[in-house]
Amino acid sequence: MPASDVATLLAEMKGAVQENVPLAPMMHLRIGGPAEWFVEPFAEQDVALSVRACNEHGLQLHILGGGSNVLVSDQGVRGVVIHLGKLNRIVREGNRITVGAGVTLPSLLRTTREAGLAGLEKLTGIPAVVGGAVAMNAGTRDGETFEHLVSLTVVQSDGRIAILSREDCSPKYRNGGLGDAIVVQATFELEPDEPDAIYARFAASLAARNKSQPVTQRSVGCVWQNPKGDAAGRLVEESGCKTLRANGVAVSDKHANYFVNDDTGTAEDFVDLMRQVRSRVKQEFGVELQPEVKFWGFSGSCIS
Repeated sequence: MPASDVATLLAEMKGAVQENVPLAPMMHLRIGGPAEWFVEPFAEQDVALSVRACNEHGLQLHILGGGSNVLVSDQGVRGVVIHLGKLNRIVREGNRITVGAGVTLPSLLRTTREAGLAGLEKLTGIPAVVGGAVAMNAGTRDGETFEHLVSLTVVQSDGRIAILSREDCSPKYRNGGLGDAIVVQATFELEPDEPDAIYARFAASLAARNKSQPVTQRSVGCVWQNPKGDAAGRLVEESGCKTLRANGVAVSDKHANYFVNDDTGTAEDFVDLMRQVRSRVKQEFGVELQPEVKFWGFSGSCIS
């Protein structure tokens, strides 16, 4: 579709619309090519407008939050990438806090601690934004995002805005069960507590996470889903893959379910390493690992 036509389609939107924008600086991995079109909406209605425009003209659509669970192809992404970073309002009403999808989890945790509202510190150390955390029901061994969620606002796949209660949703492990709906706002019910007590739990959780996971390195979080009744990290480590490397990307020496980029890696390196690890685990244990990381801009099943 000609660039002028796309620009015209999105011109009504209140927000920035740019062409050929590099995505690597926005990804936790610092890997990937450009977005053909990059859109930063200011409001929920702008997200809905963009979705309707993409549907009407057959443009592929991707939603970018914190970029912490996405691998972007070295060739980039066709169509439209919507970045939700400007949906960043936080509003408190009693023990409830309503948060825009673009608010980072660290920012939300800092706000709730200062307000004396407890419950979300179990999400400490997750490098995500609220929209992405809800969409994938992000969590740690201490708990998941949906535990304190009471309602959320989404833009549905047809471009309509809807408000869902917690009871309308069917979250699972690392999956909010929302399908193609785009989270634009979430409301959490929390519990009053002393800020110092909240901070102590936050600090303890962060210290434990730093010990066991490569939090300070470039990664996408967990690469593989945990098979039922087992841990992907254990299977990868015990199949001899810990510290296995494909050029600039390596299996972490802290946690085998993390791949880290030494700042020279490419998306092809990452995919190559996934193929090697998957093959070794299947040969050793008969288990075919399934990816937790999302792939953008690749054709077909890139790790088969």
